[in-house]
Amino acid sequence: MRVARALAAASMLGLCCTVPAGADSIPALAASAPVSTAAPAAAAVAGLAAAIEEARASEVDVLAPEGYLRATRVHAQALKEAQRGRDPQAVGLARDGHEALQRAIAAAGVARQSFGAIVKAREDALAAQAPQRAPQDWLRAAERFERAMKENESGDIANAQRRAAEAEVLLRDAELIAIKTGILGEARALIAQADEQKAERLAPSSMQSARRHLADAEQEIQRNRYDTGVSQRYAAQASYEARHATYLAQLIDRVMRQPRQEGGVEALILSWEEPLQRIAMEMELQLRFDEGLQPPLQELSEQVQQRAQERRRLRQELLDRDEQLAALNAQLRRLEARLGGVSEERIALQRRVDAQERLRLNVATIEASFTAEEARVYRQGEDVIVSLLGLRFPPGRSAIEGSAVALMAKLREALELFPQAAVSVEGHTDSSGSDSTNLLLSQDRADAVKQYLVTQFAFDPETISSIGYGEARPVATNETAAGRARNRRIDLVIHIDGVR
Repeated sequence: MRVARALAAASMLGLCCTVPAGADSIPALAASAPVSTAAPAAAAVAGLAAAIEEARASEVDVLAPEGYLRATRVHAQALKEAQRGRDPQAVGLARDGHEALQRAIAAAGVARQSFGAIVKAREDALAAQAPQRAPQDWLRAAERFERAMKENESGDIANAQRRAAEAEVLLRDAELIAIKTGILGEARALIAQADEQKAERLAPSSMQSARRHLADAEQEIQRNRYDTGVSQRYAAQASYEARHATYLAQLIDRVMRQPRQEGGVEALILSWEEPLQRIAMEMELQLRFDEGLQPPLQELSEQVQQRAQERRRLRQELLDRDEQLAALNAQLRRLEARLGGVSEERIALQRRVDAQERLRLNVATIEASFTAEEARVYRQGEDVIVSLLGLRFPPGRSAIEGSAVALMAKLREALELFPQAAVSVEGHTDSSGSDSTNLLLSQDRADAVKQYLVTQFAFDPETISSIGYGEARPVATNETAAGRARNRRIDLVIHIDGVR
């Protein structure tokens, strides 16, 4: 379409255009009639430039490099003549440039028809980013491709075909190398990095696994370079194993270098126990490690299985209740149809059912909006509690820092689900410090959250209250750092009672 516009422009300038035979797939533009010197030279030169650009977009510069180069050189000469005010010479050169470009377009059309396989191989190599991922192989293949195209232009078909066959092999090789580099590059680099970290000696099993997955990925690519799903999964696993091996090698090396009196191995084992203790605290379990890791791991596994089973039971119970509710609603509709109306009691009941459903959906929406580190959301009677575990204050201070903006924005969205509810902001601390200090600090932090909601989000101050409880209402033990962190929190109590 762009070449067609250039053709039309050239025709208006008196540059009559013809399309050579055998160039159906590539637009042609050339002059076959005398050029009127009355046409402005600048317009003639611009028309040639547009035609050259259109030809380049159709890869004439690749498929007929000699002819395309001649057309660009003639254009440069025509531009100089026009700048010197030699309009007849400039227009004549523009005509010559169109003729040279037409011959290049014709040669490019023949190349597409006669050398379709090599052209496709080049396109596939470019799609695989061979120039960036396999530069040396690409340059060698591109040089052989260019020679084939030049010989085709010159009419040396036999040599062109021989060069094209060589170029196709080289282009497919470059494509394969590029595909491998794209998929396997990260894994190869990570394995090399792991080798530098002595992972082969310190974490041999992980390294063997990384190399095995890398080999499997390469074999899959070799088998089918265009269906890369399996090879990408193997490569991802190889990357993971290499990173794991690097981590293990660094950890083992650090422990081995640590003086015995500093308890390096003991510190390592304790570091394994600590996250298990955090998980146990969330599950309200008390783990003991005096018999090693296996017993507490077994206990955690059993608890997880029990809770998963309980979750499935509750989900099924919810489905059963939904079915019962649907059946009751259907029965009510049938009764209403028979009785010809709806009683006030039925309307009130339906409103309560609808309110409970809205509440359930709103709580589920709030739960989904926060991560486990940001907040814990749960029902307590007719109230909804949003415990902002992720809202951190500097020690001894009550200012809300800029890092909390995203969390507070989520809180705003949660509260807007209950526009008519009253909200209590509760401040809590751990047991560090005196009772009076903690009480005042918790009140200041609760006040700060209330003020933020009022000033930043325009909530009605009459619907929000704030109170500090200090250390009086812990939710975890104050004997551990993790427990104290959980106790330092802001709870927002959304009072749903009476809201319809």
